[in-house]
Amino acid sequence: MERSAYLATAWRLGRYYRTYPAYVEDEVRAALDDPGTQFARGPRVLAARGTATDDTPAFVVQDGSYLSARWPGDAYLFGRRFRALLEAAPH
Repeated sequence: MERSAYLATAWRLGRYYRTYPAYVEDEVRAALDDPGTQFARGPRVLAARGTATDDTPAFVVQDGSYLSARWPGDAYLFGRRFRALLEAAPH
């Protein structure tokens, strides 16, 4: 999504979305031992967002108790998964 935002706006905003020398995805892949099995890319969507009843365009990653989402369009799915983590946690 970071790369898409840059490519779609560079003609007008220049390097506005290029705040770091490398894309986050490239940095993460370089830090992994086996990016082919350890890295998951979500669906490439620019306008579709997850909703209260449809998670199809949404994407979150969970690794143990770490949970991450890409952007506000993933908020409903993120919220449901976060709630499940809290409910499963020992009290």
